[in-house]
Amino acid sequence: MPAATFPISPSLTVADVTPRLRKMKEAEMRARFEIDSGVSVAHAVKHLAKKRLTFVCVTDSAQGGRVIGMFSERDYLRYQVRAEASAFFSGMDATMEPVTRAMSAAERMLSLRAETTVHTALSMVQHKIWRHLPILDDNERLTAVLDIRELLQLFGGRTDHQPHTPGEPSAALAPGGHLRSVWHGKCVADILRTKRREKIVEGTSLELYLRTRAATHTIAASGTIERAAKQMARERLTFLVVVEEDARVKTTELYVPSPFEKNRVVGLVNERDFVRFGAEHDDGLGKHASTPVRAIMTPLDQIERVSITDSVSKCVDILIAKNVRHLPVIDGEHLFGVVSLRDVLRPMLPDARESVLAGAEHGHVSAVWRKAQPADAGGP
Repeated sequence: MPAATFPISPSLTVADVTPRLRKMKEAEMRARFEIDSGVSVAHAVKHLAKKRLTFVCVTDSAQGGRVIGMFSERDYLRYQVRAEASAFFSGMDATMEPVTRAMSAAERMLSLRAETTVHTALSMVQHKIWRHLPILDDNERLTAVLDIRELLQLFGGRTDHQPHTPGEPSAALAPGGHLRSVWHGKCVADILRTKRREKIVEGTSLELYLRTRAATHTIAASGTIERAAKQMARERLTFLVVVEEDARVKTTELYVPSPFEKNRVVGLVNERDFVRFGAEHDDGLGKHASTPVRAIMTPLDQIERVSITDSVSKCVDILIAKNVRHLPVIDGEHLFGVVSLRDVLRPMLPDARESVLAGAEHGHVSAVWRKAQPADAGGP
C-alpha cells in the first residue's frame, strides 16, 4: 500500500474551513437538510428524491429545532426489510408511519462539531461512506453541512507535476492532487490487490478471487426488488450490480463456463434507486415487492465505472467530479470488483479509527463513534 501523510495540519478544524466552502443561506440549508419529526416516511422519501440527498436531519420543533435523528437512504432500505416493518412486503402501506420510526436516532447518527478536526472528518469516510456530514452546535441544532467533495477539492494538495507556488492558496491547487501523487503510477488493479491481499488464499490468483467474490455484489435483472433490498441490507451494501445471462456464452461437452463468464453486467441498483421508486409510489413498496430489479436499476450506459487497467488518477477525477462513493470495476460487460472513496483515501489516513474515536471521546463527533462500528461493505 502506498505510504503518505495527509497534507492537512492536525489542528485544523471544521470551523477553520467552513468559511472557505460553498456558502448556503440558513433558510436554504434548513429547507434542504431538515424535516420535522411529525412528517411521514413517504414525505421524507419524497424529500430525499426531490433534493437528491443521501440523508436529511430530523428536527423537533417543540425543542426549538433540535436535531433528534437522521433519515438516510440506507435507513429507508433497512426499514423495508426489518421484521417490524414487514408491512412493506405484505401488501400493506407503511409509508404513512412517522419518519421517527425509520430514522437513526441522534445517539446513532453521524455528526460533527465546529471543533472537529478536518483529519477526523475525512477519517470518518473510512467507516461510513457519506457525501455530506451535518455540523451541530452545543444545542444540537444544525449550523452547516460539510461536503466531502468540496473538502477534497479545497485540500487536494499538489501533484508530482504541479509544484506549489509560495503564497498560493490551497483552493487553487489541483483537486485531489495529493491523492494522485500517493497513487502515482498505480492502476485500479493495485487498489483491488491492496484491499484484498490478506484475504486471498495462498495459491489463488487475484482474478479468480475477484470473480468468486463478485457474486455477493450481483443480482439477476429478473430478481425482485424485495430480494435486492434484503441482499443489500444483509451484506451491508449501498448497491448491487445487475447481471443477466449472456446468451453468447455457450456450454459444450468440452467447456462449462463459470457463473462469472455466463453473466454480463446490464446495470446497477442502489439505495437512491429504491428511494426514487418509493417516492413515485404513494402506496408504498408492499404492492410492488415482486417488481423486477430491471425496472428500477440504472442502465449500464449511465453508470460511472472504471476498468481494471484505468489509473487511480482517473478514479479520483470521477469520485470528485461526479460526487459518487463507489465505482464498479467493469471490463467489457463483466464485473471485476468495486473501488470506493474509502479505498482511495485509506493510505492517506492510516490512523483513521484512532483519530475518529479520539474525537468522539472529546465530544467533537457524535457519540456513536465511542463504540467500535464495523466498516460498511465496500465491494470486492
